[in-house]
Amino acid sequence: MQEHSLGARTTPIHRPTRNRPYTMGTRDEAVSWLPRITLDTTIADLYKRAAPRHASKRIGQVLCGVNSVMALSPDFPRNAKFLYQDSPFNTVPARKLSATNRSLQRSLAMKYLGLIPQRDAFIAGPTPVVLFNLDQTPEQVEHDRREAEATLAVLDPGQAPELVFCPGPESIPVAAAKIDMIAYKLALDGLEGYPLTVDLDTHWFLNSKAALALSGLPTPKADVVEVLGFGDDANMCCEICKADRSSIKIIRAECTGSRGRWLNKQIDVLTDAIQARPAPFVFKSQQSFGGAGTWVVTNDEEKKALLDDLGGGDGVLRKLLSQVTAANTHLEPATGIISDIVTDPIGDYGLTFFVKEDGAAIFLAASEQMTDSNNAWIGSTINYANQDRLREKLEPVMNRTAAWLGGHGYYGPAGADVLETRSPGLTETASGEATAYHIVDLNVRTSGSICLPLLRGHFTGRGLSCGSSFSIAVRGTRNDFMKRWRSELESGQIVLISWYEDKDSNESIADVAVGGDGDEGLKELMKRVRDASEEVTF
Repeated sequence: MQEHSLGARTTPIHRPTRNRPYTMGTRDEAVSWLPRITLDTTIADLYKRAAPRHASKRIGQVLCGVNSVMALSPDFPRNAKFLYQDSPFNTVPARKLSATNRSLQRSLAMKYLGLIPQRDAFIAGPTPVVLFNLDQTPEQVEHDRREAEATLAVLDPGQAPELVFCPGPESIPVAAAKIDMIAYKLALDGLEGYPLTVDLDTHWFLNSKAALALSGLPTPKADVVEVLGFGDDANMCCEICKADRSSIKIIRAECTGSRGRWLNKQIDVLTDAIQARPAPFVFKSQQSFGGAGTWVVTNDEEKKALLDDLGGGDGVLRKLLSQVTAANTHLEPATGIISDIVTDPIGDYGLTFFVKEDGAAIFLAASEQMTDSNNAWIGSTINYANQDRLREKLEPVMNRTAAWLGGHGYYGPAGADVLETRSPGLTETASGEATAYHIVDLNVRTSGSICLPLLRGHFTGRGLSCGSSFSIAVRGTRNDFMKRWRSELESGQIVLISWYEDKDSNESIADVAVGGDGDEGLKELMKRVRDASEEVTF
């Protein structure tokens, strides 16, 4: 069963208004001219609706990204149990995956500890939000705080989160912050031992690609290719492995011991399955973040490119299989999924909803893909006027998905990528049912566009019927950007959802939400912003 959209907002916790103009962190320029942002609802409100028995508890939000390839800071180690692949995991040569690679570490930390947590903190509401510093120098600690406060200063005081800064996941001050339970975006190794809304193993499993393939939900037919066991400890292998002192131990191609033999056998299992599968197909690794770990193969040339990416001394599979251990083998982190491609889709939707603990769904939004005159993809957008129609169309698949998640003990935010075909049964599902709606991905966490349904009143109240959100990288400071886009910011047509500035390079990364008067107006503003910035990859 489904609850209607956003509904009425609960009475916010009172927070005193500030008696000074809002300033952008350590900068002098006052920005009291920015419009006050009032969200239609918040994540904190949604958790109260989703789990009434916990309505009186203070649920702290841990909203950062995560990395399994290198530490994000001296106090934030890489994930070694709950493996996630991002672009650096897949593409950076193993020799560069070291804590001595300060530029890569800084780039990842800015995105995963700075940009993403701010983006979700913006919509978190009056609840503790845990943020992690990039390092513990007084200057960095102050900079991290100022950046977050500057972004969130535009929120209605009754919807502002309580920011809790700490060095790393193992040092969250739950007692001092009076946190009763922790909800989190991604499973962090360091969260084990805290009172959590959802068990870490369960959350990681529900986000895995094999879980979706075997769920019985309407998803394309797939083969799940499992690997067996894990490599021996490096100290029990050959001299090459014993001498390895790197922070992330990759089983090298030169290994002459048991680890190398095991790894090569498992690589063959996965690559042989790909070799045997004629194109077209989609190959996915078990768990990924930021769009990494998915390859769409439409012809033999692309199949060869996939096999090249996966194999070799710096291939994805070598790095991934090297991280399978006794602690995580039960999660099957190196499983591969080979699935059919959906035939001739006529609709492409990003469905966002909130799962209640009884398995019911609270619909938030359905975004659609936007293309330009050359049919090139330029972003995911929401047309607020279409939401009732899309909710009716997608509610059966949403309700089934929420019930499946709730049946595993999950409650919280979720997003599903759904492709619609013209007729049921054009693409065979894993369960054999005939359907026109196929879930091609499931992200059991806050999505990058979840702010858009919560900003509906902000945009539509200004005559803006469409919205989009996306990440950008720009030269210069927050104030430079605000001067350039002052008119659009002052009118509320552009909202800064997150911003993190690198003082050393004079570069910034940000998330923006933009509104437009119809599709064409939105396209035009999106193009202007994108033309003046660069894309951020995760």
